[in-house]
Amino acid sequence: MKKIALALLLLAQGCTWYGEFEHISSIPNGTPFNSRSETSTDLIWTGIEVEKNGWSADVAVGYETSSELEGRNPYGRIKVRKDLKTWP
Repeated sequence: MKKIALALLLLAQGCTWYGEFEHISSIPNGTPFNSRSETSTDLIWTGIEVEKNGWSADVAVGYETSSELEGRNPYGRIKVRKDLKTWP
């Protein structure tokens, strides 16, 4: 039991739970950040982001509010990122 608790504690370091609103617009088919239903959509996301040694991984579940994407709710998102340079 102690080993499991220690492993969970180590994995949770650098972990963030977040909420996010995202608006996606088509740049070539409309002006950026437009609200035309044929070229844009709105999504609400919640997820967990883990950061360590310049690497980050983001796993999220989202709900589309405008019904413009193909498929149905909920949507999933996975991002992996490496920071290449950090300025002070």
